Amino acid sequence: MFRLVFLTFHGERRDAPSHHLHDAPPAMALALVVLAVGSVLAGYAGVPGHNALGSWLEPSFTARSVTTLADAQVGVAGEAGGAGEASEGLEVTLMVVSSIVALLGIGLAFFIWLKRREIADKAAATFPGVYRLLLNKYYVDEIYDATIVEPIRIVSTEGLWRGIDVNVIDGAVNGTASIVDGSSSLLRRLQSGSVRAYAGSLLIGVVLILGYYLWR
Repeated sequence: MFRLVFLTFHGERRDAPSHHLHDAPPAMALALVVLAVGSVLAGYAGVPGHNALGSWLEPSFTARSVTTLADAQVGVAGEAGGAGEASEGLEVTLMVVSSIVALLGIGLAFFIWLKRREIADKAAATFPGVYRLLLNKYYVDEIYDATIVEPIRIVSTEGLWRGIDVNVIDGAVNGTASIVDGSSSLLRRLQSGSVRAYAGSLLIGVVLILGYYLWR
């Protein structure tokens, strides 16, 4: 993280010198200030010994029995007190260790990226595989694209769109339209507007009907 901080605010400018960098608008700057203050102060809500947040959330994560006796409550309270003290001690130890590790990381980033930039260049040349792995962020984006994005795109494009939408849905709609169009082309030939044709058709129909009944 502090590598990004040092390269962004203390490194060489990478855009054209003619470009003027602008600050964030007031609405965005206010939101960033609120988030920054919250990120600094939010951790103090869970300080061991004065864990206000944990005390407030404790009823939601503690199973309570309606039939618990008073003497059992006293025994459990004593055990919980001892466990709580051990837990607080472990929390303090972890907080100190993690803070020391974070400060060492900040100091290392400061030394490499502001004082001895050649160390990073030599490390990249010495361990090209590790450098490419870190540069490409462990190839998480590529793996996600290959395993999630591309299969969904192929199924959506080849299956749902071209297979079902184009062939099935559009095929049914267009096929119905083609049937109606073909049948209407045939039927409108019978509507010629010629009285002689209508009379001849009527005569043929009568002869066919009479012939059918006489044949039976």
